[in-house]
Amino acid sequence: MTAPVFAAFARGPLPVDTAPHALQAFDVLPSLWRPLVAVLPFTASGDDASLGLLGSELADRLREQLARDPALQPILISSDFLAKAPPHALELICRELGVGHLISGKCHGTGDQPSVYVELTDTRDWHIRWADFYGGGASALLAEDGEAMARVVQELRSELLPRTRRR
Repeated sequence: MTAPVFAAFARGPLPVDTAPHALQAFDVLPSLWRPLVAVLPFTASGDDASLGLLGSELADRLREQLARDPALQPILISSDFLAKAPPHALELICRELGVGHLISGKCHGTGDQPSVYVELTDTRDWHIRWADFYGGGASALLAEDGEAMARVVQELRSELLPRTRRR
């Protein structure tokens, strides 16, 4: 009896007519009904190869930092294959895999300090739920102290995790 309920949670939200015993599992297994999250490699503006490498490094670091959070581990997935998907197929792939949010970004070469734009997109309606621009901040996001990256992770965490329900 638990296998079908478990499978339904892994595939995304349950249909409205789901059995009452399955709905009780929301309180027991909260991480399993949340949409999956994928971090795409950040793209580069222009043809600068160093910005492309910087974008890949920033996305990898962000994915690592998000994976350290126990509340986000069950919903974070590897997304290298999504980055290779053509734009017209991304919506279908996300829907089929249950990916509810994409984190993406773009590196810009402005002056000696590259800037980075990061956004969180809800794939259910393809609206941007959160975005921020770090002017000259790409190097700060890679800094050893990790303060800038920790702020990004905290902001994303607050958007990704469900608000505490009041009873």
